[in-house]
Amino acid sequence: MHIHTHYDNLQLPQTATDAEIRQAYRRLSKRYHPDLNADPDAHRIMQLINRAYEVLSDPSSRAEHDRWIRAQYRRQYEVMPQPITYYYAAEAAAPPAKPALRQTKLLLLLSALTLLLAVFAFWLGLGWLQRPPPAPVAAPPSAQPIHINIGVQGAAAPDTAPPELPPAPAADYNRPAAAPNGSAWPEESGYIHGYPIISGTGSSTIYADNVRNSSDVFARLYEKHNPQPLRTFFLQERSELPLNNLDTGEYFIRYQQLDNGEFLDSESIAVSENGQKATIYLQRGKAPAPKLHD
Repeated sequence: MHIHTHYDNLQLPQTATDAEIRQAYRRLSKRYHPDLNADPDAHRIMQLINRAYEVLSDPSSRAEHDRWIRAQYRRQYEVMPQPITYYYAAEAAAPPAKPALRQTKLLLLLSALTLLLAVFAFWLGLGWLQRPPPAPVAAPPSAQPIHINIGVQGAAAPDTAPPELPPAPAADYNRPAAAPNGSAWPEESGYIHGYPIISGTGSSTIYADNVRNSSDVFARLYEKHNPQPLRTFFLQERSELPLNNLDTGEYFIRYQQLDNGEFLDSESIAVSENGQKATIYLQRGKAPAPKLHD
């Protein structure tokens, strides 16, 4: 029997790469996010998608989940009935030829035994047919895991709190048609033309992750205690952008939600080793804490 896992909730095989996990999360978020999907079940499905991404995007949590999957299959195998193995003795040597009379008696004896067995089998089958059918036994409830069918409307989900609605744009706010310096917004997530790109001598990378956000953002990367922005960029909703060639230091991102004009600061994260990678999350409301990668 198949064990339902977080991989199933993201519609992925267990061998999926980190990039495939992020792509699946973006794809399903665009389909089931309550801001984009009026289905009353979308909020519950999105919670399961978020939980699956939270587990599978973290190497230690994913390893623990993989161990759980192996344990479930091992336990399932242990309780399965084992096949019965029959062992046959080697064929005995053919008996010497018998006289015709003895063969005739043997055939008569076998015929009588066959008839007797047929009568017994008929009587046994008749008794079996007359037995009342066994009473149905309720199957025990399944302890783990939670099963969902993404994309199929099922029974009504339990009452849950309504999804938090995005803040309404200010009455006098209009989404700007261009960046503050007058440059056009990039067609895809990337640096904005006309702003400096300050690179260090290091090889560290910070991923600006806007995957959980339902708004495009105008963003700037800062080193803590330094008022000068190092990078200025545009991030589409449900996307991310790698910021490469950074020195060791403590960084944060200041960004503006372009759908309502709200300004937010991410939490800061310290990159202490050259070549280290980290992720800073941007989203509406409280975002997850930044994360260093192994």
